[in-house]
Amino acid sequence: MKRQAALFLISLALCAFSIHELSRWAVVIIFASLTYGALSPLISARRLYFLSAASVHTALLAVVLAIPLAKLTGLNEYGFAVAIGLALTYCVGYAIYKGMNSDVATAVFVSLTASLSVLAMYFVLTKFSIGTDLWAIILGDPLLASREDVYYAASVAVLTVVAIALTYREQVCIGIERDCAVLSGINVKLYDWILYTLLGIATIAMIKIVGFVLEHVLLFLPSAIAIALARNSKDVLIFSIFVSLIFGLVGLHISVMFNQAPSGVIGLLMFLLYVTVIALKRCIK
Repeated sequence: MKRQAALFLISLALCAFSIHELSRWAVVIIFASLTYGALSPLISARRLYFLSAASVHTALLAVVLAIPLAKLTGLNEYGFAVAIGLALTYCVGYAIYKGMNSDVATAVFVSLTASLSVLAMYFVLTKFSIGTDLWAIILGDPLLASREDVYYAASVAVLTVVAIALTYREQVCIGIERDCAVLSGINVKLYDWILYTLLGIATIAMIKIVGFVLEHVLLFLPSAIAIALARNSKDVLIFSIFVSLIFGLVGLHISVMFNQAPSGVIGLLMFLLYVTVIALKRCIK
């Protein structure tokens, strides 16, 4: 409890200072950190690392396809991206539900979405003069976040955190022993689709902020660090959120100070923290 209280106070102080100093940039990082910090333990508990990587590829394709669709129709870009992304995520989820090996299904899916993403990006770059949008999607840049991006990130963060708080125990039980969860009366299929939906929406929402490359890191590392520090599944969720939040904001400040890419600095800091934690644990043993 002392560690949790200390992390809470540090996070609260850092959030207040960051919002005061960096305004919108800090706010969007806070929402992204909450989203990934909450999702990461579920990915670990359900051992869906490969599917999570596939969801990032899905988000890339969905967001790229949404750009020309929004330009041509004048409708909201996020609406197109979410619709396309969820449809693609549900396709791979349905294949797994029908008995296809999850690793095989996601491997085939990644191959398809990666190929289509290249074709879609080439089409957008040659037909539309919006190259900077694609750079933001691939590399990520919270400093370019618009007011609309902030509102969208906030709604996704709230949805993700609330949904995970309400379903976390069941998701962990399913991850530990799926058959036992079924026998105990848990609607496993429902929780599968909830997780697929959260993954799809969250990766689409945050891809412009942290970028396609770094989404992989932020989906996996917070829980990896938290597992090394925590004693139970509840602590893993709490530590994952705090680690993501603290190092997200620290990385933002360092990147602004030294004029570096925020997403790259945040990812590097989390990697260094993970290596440090593992090294310390081995030394203690």
